[in-house]
Amino acid sequence: MRWQELSAPGHGVQLHVRRVVEPAAPPILLLHGLGVGGAVWQAFARRLLPEHAAVAPDLRGHGQSDAPPDGYTPRDYALDLAELITALELAPVPVVGHSLGALVALALADLRPELVRWLVLLDPPLDRANRNSEVPRVYTLRHANAGELERYLLERNPSGGELLATILADLFRQAADQAFEALRQHDHTEEALQQARRIQQPCLVVQADPRTGGVLGDAAAQRLVQALPNGELHKIEGGTHALHASHAAQVAELIRSWDTRARHPPDPGSKAGGAS
Repeated sequence: MRWQELSAPGHGVQLHVRRVVEPAAPPILLLHGLGVGGAVWQAFARRLLPEHAAVAPDLRGHGQSDAPPDGYTPRDYALDLAELITALELAPVPVVGHSLGALVALALADLRPELVRWLVLLDPPLDRANRNSEVPRVYTLRHANAGELERYLLERNPSGGELLATILADLFRQAADQAFEALRQHDHTEEALQQARRIQQPCLVVQADPRTGGVLGDAAAQRLVQALPNGELHKIEGGTHALHASHAAQVAELIRSWDTRARHPPDPGSKAGGAS
């Protein structure tokens, strides 16, 4: 597998993009969560081949993309991606979004539906009763003494090891403060539910387990999938918030199956849920 790194236009910014160029395959857009970057998808992207070749941008204010002083709502990110998709001639493209990336995926499909083939939302933060406690802690530790953020991340995920904690800490420190502040200060639940009601593309919601760090409770997950005209829900028991890391093989298989379902849809009226 060979990656290419490039710069692509967003809405008034330049976005750093990683994409798989060998082997050749239809593109799939992978959107990362708050504070990290497209690099977090590199190991997972192997699991999507040969069906799909990953395109993994750094969202504005993240990684190596431009960091403007403002403009960090899901709609702002979506405006960037609409220009990126057009510039790279990806449309219509399947979109997978994790956490913040899931909110951006919803906004993109609502804003420019002709650009999006189908959606997979990994543990979107749309539950007021189950806020992600890591966000304020990471935000604070980004500016703490050297090593404190790494120790916190290692404590939260000891199986990831010191190297992963170091890589993530570097990404978190690189992200713009405004990106964290925008998500901490604004609740996007109602806006996202309104968007969901307008989205006609097939949309799979993959719920992590709230007992192991998932941020989408059962009631909130049902409310989201019921809002989606063509939505389904799958819950991964024991899954952490970063499902693409903790349950990579399972998530990749769900994506492949959803791609098949989207191309050959079942009879209308089904809102089936599943668990594994």
